[in-house]
Amino acid sequence: MELEFAQKILKKFKIDDTIISINQNKTGLINQTFELSTHENKYILQRINTQIFPNYQQGLENIILIKKWLKKTNYSYEFPSPLQNQYLNFKEKIWRLLPFVKKSKSINKVSKISEAEEAVKCMAEFYNCLEDIPIEKLNITIPNFHSGKHKILAFNKALKNSNELRKQNAWSLILEIERNLKILAEWDEICRKLPKRVVHYDTKINNFLFEKTTNKVIALIDLDTLMPGCVLSDVGDMIRTYSNPMGEESKDISKVICNKNVVAAILKGVKDSLSHKEIEFLNFGGLAITFMQSVRFLTDYLNDDIYYKTNYENQNLVRANNQYKLYQSLKEIKD
Repeated sequence: MELEFAQKILKKFKIDDTIISINQNKTGLINQTFELSTHENKYILQRINTQIFPNYQQGLENIILIKKWLKKTNYSYEFPSPLQNQYLNFKEKIWRLLPFVKKSKSINKVSKISEAEEAVKCMAEFYNCLEDIPIEKLNITIPNFHSGKHKILAFNKALKNSNELRKQNAWSLILEIERNLKILAEWDEICRKLPKRVVHYDTKINNFLFEKTTNKVIALIDLDTLMPGCVLSDVGDMIRTYSNPMGEESKDISKVICNKNVVAAILKGVKDSLSHKEIEFLNFGGLAITFMQSVRFLTDYLNDDIYYKTNYENQNLVRANNQYKLYQSLKEIKD
């Protein structure tokens, strides 16, 4: 991004300050994120991927409502929301400006159990604080986001329409996925039985900001997918992303194996904020969400990479294989 272009956006947000540097954060798979440094402050500028988030305005309404509720219930963590509670349409793109959380850092992989414990503690308090929020006032911004039925339909459609080369490359994984698709139908059935909560829907470790010196979580970020849902989506995603020491991008799937101690720490940390019925299915949540993510990566690969950003050929297939191997490892715990 050019300095002059970013300066124009800043001015549109009515901030009279001069940008001195821009750094792009390339870890996100959906939105484009830039760190702006000015003479007086730092900001996070994001271009919203409106193909993925067409209902971004409804998403903003959710963020505003939830932030008010968290403030009322004395939530201990920062909850960085768009400045001026607005998004900006500039040059036919949608932008938002967020405050930079000072003295913070993000991490991309869990290397210590204490890091997982910190993130889980943040989410446990999140659920407690929002237990009584009028859930019916929140928008469903991405319909069927974690619907097993729709993931199966999307996979089958992608398989039918995929080019032959990609289908051949992925054939062994396709057969494995097809043999296990019933877990997604089981997922839907279980989620229907559980209470609706405010769900983050993307609880990977780099969506928590840690204080640089204490290594304590100080902020929960990436709030686009906040909406009513099943808590297994969040806990399952924590299990999926924290328990894999290699991370989802690793090409060496022989080393992909779940860290059972991390899984145990997640389950222990979240239990006091959930109902008995939710607790009963936490392990299943990790299993189902990991399998679902393998299906989502494979579906996108068969669709020629239209959803997740890729940096090289076959990256989504690498991710899909990685997640399927983790699913097999988690299955050993459940069994």
